[in-house]
Amino acid sequence: MFRAPLFALTMGVGLAGVVDAFSFLRYKVFVGIQTGNVVFVGMGLAGHLPAWPSAVASLVAFGLGGLLGAGLRRLPPVGPITPPTVELVVMLALLVVWGLVDRGLDSGRDSLTERTLLTALCALPIGILGGLVVRTFGVQTATSYQTGTVLRTTQGLFDWLFGRGDTSGVRRLALIGLLCLVSYAVGGFVGAATQSRPIWTFVILWALALVMIALTLGRRPTRSAHGDAPTRSRRT
Repeated sequence: MFRAPLFALTMGVGLAGVVDAFSFLRYKVFVGIQTGNVVFVGMGLAGHLPAWPSAVASLVAFGLGGLLGAGLRRLPPVGPITPPTVELVVMLALLVVWGLVDRGLDSGRDSLTERTLLTALCALPIGILGGLVVRTFGVQTATSYQTGTVLRTTQGLFDWLFGRGDTSGVRRLALIGLLCLVSYAVGGFVGAATQSRPIWTFVILWALALVMIALTLGRRPTRSAHGDAPTRSRRT
């Protein structure tokens, strides 16, 4: 459903890296790395992390974002507007709302209630993005769960270098894994570098979302060989 799918994947994972770095530095929790938020909740219950309600809000909102994306995915395509386009438009709209609220609350640095609200508002569109990446690109990686990506990339590199016979599959796995890791790291750099001037963070995120939307436009649903109604690939 994407033109230049590897480029689109790079944009999506990079976007996740930006918001994870930004949210951790600004709100003290993640919006994409939900494994970290589960640990934060446990630490908070032990009295070592006052921001733990924000971690709970992120967990819930991220899951709801995934459900929302799955629901949007069921919508039939209308001309060049395919389900991934709709998901990305909704994601962009939610990112804009989050950015405007963040600026309106002066980033909520001094209030746990405001930080919790802002974390939830940001985690919701990132939940949409997380589900979109896994379903659309057919790769066993997620926007923020790079622990698994590291393991699969290492295995792919080993099999590529020392395997016998056709290694095209493991080579693709290794290269996609490396692409995701680099993209996420670059996104983290951008999120951290712009954190002191959040308007630039928001502009960069909105621009990345617009690029991804543009990469979905003009793609037509696939028709069967018998001219039946358009069908959608299970991997997309």
